[in-house]
Amino acid sequence: MKLSQSVKLFTAISLSLSAIAPFQAASATEFDEFAVDQSQFVAVAVPYNYRRFKLAIIEQVPGQQACWRESGNNPTTIDLLLLNFDHTKSCRKAVDTNGYSLRFNGKDDKVEYTLNLINNNGQLELIADHQDPQRPDLVIGRTNGVVEAPMKIVLDPNWQFTKRLYQGSAIQHIYMSNNPNPQVLGNVATAPTANPPAQTNPVQVGTPQTQPVPTQQPVANQPTPAQTPTTSVEGLITNILTPLSQAVYNTYNDMFTSTPTNPQSPPNTSN
Repeated sequence: MKLSQSVKLFTAISLSLSAIAPFQAASATEFDEFAVDQSQFVAVAVPYNYRRFKLAIIEQVPGQQACWRESGNNPTTIDLLLLNFDHTKSCRKAVDTNGYSLRFNGKDDKVEYTLNLINNNGQLELIADHQDPQRPDLVIGRTNGVVEAPMKIVLDPNWQFTKRLYQGSAIQHIYMSNNPNPQVLGNVATAPTANPPAQTNPVQVGTPQTQPVPTQQPVANQPTPAQTPTTSVEGLITNILTPLSQAVYNTYNDMFTSTPTNPQSPPNTSN
């Protein structure tokens, strides 16, 4: 009787493992990439607070209304024209890792590397930090200067924009890739995504979370505490400039309101 129960248990475990194995193999989605016209894309460092910036990538739909305008150099500033009109049919924007990611040495590295904008030597550098501190960081691009305005991030020569490909279907997900020779597809600008992926609620990477301010009840006969003076010059500048520039920052923050997508899910090809 005991032997029979052991055999049944072993059989059940074997069947469970055999069922899990093919599922794991099927869920490990392999994406490819294809070449795009680099002039239709721009990486932008968008200010969202004093001396703080976020990464956004804008794609121009060919033949449609202009999404941005460049001016100057060191740094090149970006006039975000798409904020002034309904850009749904003219521009695509990727504002977090749901819309863009790193592709390094032929594979997606959304988990191993984290993209950050670092102020270094008077310019912003787009850095890919590896989760292993022993691994070197990757410099993807730089602004060649710093101003309190949207700035173009010039990708380093060994990096370029590509887009995601899954089983021959183009997906609206942008890579910053070090692949020197991505495959070329015909009619890339209108390559369809076969049934869009399922939607999720994205997490805004690097977006400051607004905390509710508790309501304080007045206390009778309680003296008003003295204001603590600002002890640093930078703190004083921040206190002055941030309120004055808040309307501008709020306008730029509109860049980071996007339609949720789940780019990691392959398109549903079943009909």
